Amino acid sequence: MATQLFKTVRWPLFYKHLKLHKNGQNYPFGKTYLSDVSSCSNKEFMLTRYNDLKKLIEDDHEQICNVDPKAVFAINQINLGEVKVYGFDYDYTLAQYADIMQDFIYEAATKILVQKHHFPRDLLNLAYIPKFCIRGLHYDIQRSLLMKVDICNMIQLGTVYKGLRKLEDDEVKMVFSGSRHIPKTIIDQSYAGGDNLRQLMDIFSMPEIMLLANAVHYFTERNIVYDPRILFESVQDSVRSVHTSGLLYGEVQDKISKYLVRNSLTDLFNYLTSSGKKLFLITNSNFSFVNRGMEHLIGSGWQDAFDIVIVQAKKPRFFQEKLRPFKRVILDNSPDMQISWDRVHEFKKGEVYCEGCIEELMKLSGWAGNEVLYFGDQIYADLSDLTYAYGWRTGAVIPELEEEIAIMNTKLFGKSVIWLQTLERLLERMQIYRDAESQQVLRDWLNERDDLKVIVKEIFNPHFGSVFRSHLSASFFTGRLCRIADIYTSRVTNLLHYYPNHFFFPVRGTLAHEHIISLAYQHDGFDYAIERALRDKRSGVPK
Repeated sequence: MATQLFKTVRWPLFYKHLKLHKNGQNYPFGKTYLSDVSSCSNKEFMLTRYNDLKKLIEDDHEQICNVDPKAVFAINQINLGEVKVYGFDYDYTLAQYADIMQDFIYEAATKILVQKHHFPRDLLNLAYIPKFCIRGLHYDIQRSLLMKVDICNMIQLGTVYKGLRKLEDDEVKMVFSGSRHIPKTIIDQSYAGGDNLRQLMDIFSMPEIMLLANAVHYFTERNIVYDPRILFESVQDSVRSVHTSGLLYGEVQDKISKYLVRNSLTDLFNYLTSSGKKLFLITNSNFSFVNRGMEHLIGSGWQDAFDIVIVQAKKPRFFQEKLRPFKRVILDNSPDMQISWDRVHEFKKGEVYCEGCIEELMKLSGWAGNEVLYFGDQIYADLSDLTYAYGWRTGAVIPELEEEIAIMNTKLFGKSVIWLQTLERLLERMQIYRDAESQQVLRDWLNERDDLKVIVKEIFNPHFGSVFRSHLSASFFTGRLCRIADIYTSRVTNLLHYYPNHFFFPVRGTLAHEHIISLAYQHDGFDYAIERALRDKRSGVPK
């Protein structure tokens, strides 16, 4: 019997505070939903607790902690009042393109793959699947496998694909010789052009992922032998050529209203300039492309808002090399960009510059350290060197955030994730019952937990789940984000919701023993928890 078990067996200290008394008193999960279990078997006791808690969540769960999808979220504390200078990338930072952009890049890259690299013409009939992939995935070049990796370098089961076919768990374990862990030496190379593994981090890589998946699937289904490295490099070159050939630039410039929202940045730049902030732009795109887009996003006088405009910067080399001088762009409406080779000794407002490097930028501008906040969408190419080498404050722009938050705010996700975590606590606490019936209950709960993990994953994306989570653990993408960025948001215009001297404080991370700290960040915060405790005390509700 359960009560006797607690009395006769000397359990580790961990179990002594659990108070799993059969009379329901002092049970940590509440009172009104606890049934009378004063005389029952261990199995009956476990199932009663299970049913009580499940009913409590089903009946009483309220979505009181909805997250604002247009918020700015802090990873490190940052006082905007100390930020004197705001810097921006252009593509997918200032210019947030419509999703249909991915279709164009995919279709154009497929044509290049067929025409330039002589891949089968049948690939032209394979369409871009918008909801197939997410960014932040890893690609095993030699095995032609697409996969999601968590913050601990573990491959997430259920997210390993060869082409469009998901590998079963046993198959994944066999392919990787029983270990799903990726060594640090290999994972570190994945975001620095590694030979074996690549991480596909930015939004521009989404068409590349889709083209890789379709090409691999095509060859595999037809038993066509191919060289996986040549396939990868050919796809990568084809996607890159869409950018370097001018195809993408021409498409956007000719159909700009299709991809960008007119005057969507006007309020932001009025807000920043009226607050006395200095502004600069660093982009790899050419000036004619940027000028066309910024005229659409802000207006014809957009350059008046910026103290420095740098195009064709060749990031990430811009942030890594130290001896690259700036050149001034000659603005003469010529179809090809003309530059002056005269040495740039100072920046002048209204002028446009190209190439250069961050050290020269800091030297000529006098900007340095915590007074600069730079926003970009590519965590590695835009932000990592600024954070690690120069101490700038950085903001990551993650457009997917809005959709993910909208899903998190649904009742289905809220109930599922709360019940999943409650079930894990039950599993942890009830494993003290070692009889055969109780052990079978635990096995049933573990199976239910597996089903819940699938629900919590697939509610975001049926193939790879959330960009930020690997089930309930953080994804590798999230791990890199938290190490590199100070703040993150879905779009730069979300800054309009804050005063120019707003002080951001992060939700502090906690270790397993720091329950009091984690409690402070639940729902409406510590004040809410204290208020609820005081209200219960005043009303005479027993603890």
